[in-house]
Formats: sequence, structure tokens, C-alpha cells
Amino acid sequence: MKCLVISILFLTLNIVSGQAIPSDVKKIVGFIYEEVNDTLYNPLGTGFFVSLEKNDNLKTTAIYFVTAKHVLKNEKLFRDQIYLRLNKKDSSSQYIPLKLSYTGSNKNVFLHQDKDVDIAVIPVIPNPEKLDFLVFPSASLTNKQKIKELKISEGTDIFFTGLFTSYMGENKIYPIFRFGRVALMSEERIPWNEDESLNLYLFESTTYGGNSGSPVFFYLGSDRGDGGLHVGAPQLWLAGVMKGYFGGNKPLNIIETKKIPVYNQNFGIAAIVPSYYLEEIIFSDELIKLRGF
Repeated sequence: MKCLVISILFLTLNIVSGQAIPSDVKKIVGFIYEEVNDTLYNPLGTGFFVSLEKNDNLKTTAIYFVTAKHVLKNEKLFRDQIYLRLNKKDSSSQYIPLKLSYTGSNKNVFLHQDKDVDIAVIPVIPNPEKLDFLVFPSASLTNKQKIKELKISEGTDIFFTGLFTSYMGENKIYPIFRFGRVALMSEERIPWNEDESLNLYLFESTTYGGNSGSPVFFYLGSDRGDGGLHVGAPQLWLAGVMKGYFGGNKPLNIIETKKIPVYNQNFGIAAIVPSYYLEEIIFSDELIKLRGF
């Protein structure tokens, strides 16, 4: 596959403390759908664009569409096609069919070697002449070392942007923003369900199904939570990919048949798959060989 040469750059942040999040951040986001018929599409989740530039005079750039792996599944089976809904420059949107291949010479879905990592990476070549989108630079992903350098910990501000199933937009897509703080960064794996314990960041914010695959950002202002103040504009770093929320099955009552009605309870704590896993996929031998750098 030839590398894409393109001049799309992500927004340069020049923000004073207390100013709202730049609205252009949502331009890195696209919505994911499945086709029901020629005119009806069901929403599945969210994804976002990440770029990697080669250090040469040609400014060669590879672009990837990133989402949660489970968004690409129908029950336990992987989907063979999705539709990306992206905004166009004419103030409308477009559903773009994307065939998916997980093995073989046409493979275009790349996963982590750890099967428990809920991230999928898809090389894409969007049309910059027609589509109104931006890309987030891979240099602004956080890994374990960067977390230490930036003094990110519990209490750090975060936000995410993604699909809101109650209003996705008629003519255009409208990603919603939600805000919160890091609630837990554990050195141990966290139980996710009956048979999974995962490396996750937890943060305090309510999230729902359509948010799966959304980019989650650390938003570092003057107060970093380390007891001191920092001079300069706020910084934006990718924390990871939205996985979902923590909930519980709480019994309502017990009847004579011994059946226990339950309801899903959202605890207001969401889970992020850390971006160092995304970095490991992007810099895997497989993708290095594919893009040629």
C-alpha cells in the first residue's frame, strides 16, 4: 500500500486557562454504522483518525481509523463491512462503505497481539478535497513513560467526544463532548466481566453504547494535580480508546419461581483502553512493513 501524502494537520492548541475545548477536536471523529437497507443505517459506535508522519521532505503521512474492537463484532463474529459516516465540506455527510479483512493479503484490520486489548486499527485514505476531517498526531499518544513525565494521576481532567445515539445529526454528524476526571490508574488488572481482567484507566463520567471507540483525552491545564501550578497553554494528549462503562446487576426482588429480575446499573465510571496499546499496534512490525516506514 502506498503511503498517503497529505497536508492535513491537527489543530495547534493555543488555549488560555479556562477556555472551552476547541470545537475542531471533534473533526477527528467519525461514526460507525451497519447497513439495514439502502436508506437505513444503524449506529454501532465511534472511531477517530490518527496520523503518523515520516521524517522526510515529502511529509509522507499514514492515516489510521481507530475504534474499539468490539464495535466491529456482531455478537462474537467480526463484521465484514461497516459504514463510516463523515462530514463533507458542503455541510452534509456521507456514508462510506468499508470492507473489512482480518487475515490474508487483503488484511486491513490490525489488532493487538494480546486478544484482550479492545482496539482495532484500520488504514484509510479519506478524500481531503470532499471530506471535512482532521487527524490526531501519533506523537501525542501517551505511554507509561509519558504518563510519569506529565504527572498524570487520579484527578487529572479528561474529556471525550463521540456518537450520542439520542441525536446523531440529520444532515451532518454532531459528536457530543463529555467531561470528567481520572478516577483510578491501577498497576493491577481490573475485573471487567466474569472471565476478563484488563489493564484499564477508569474515569468519572457517564458513557453509553454509542460512545464505544471514542477518543479520550487528558486535558492538562495549569493545575496538574501534583500540588503545583504549571505555566503555559493547556496540553491535549490521547489517554486511550473508550471501552464502556462499569455497571452492576442489582436484584429487584425474589419471587416464588426463584427468578430474579435485574436491571443494568451505570455507576458513572467509564473504562479506557490505554493509548500505549494503540502505539504498540501502530508501531508493530506488521504495520511498519505495510506503510514502509
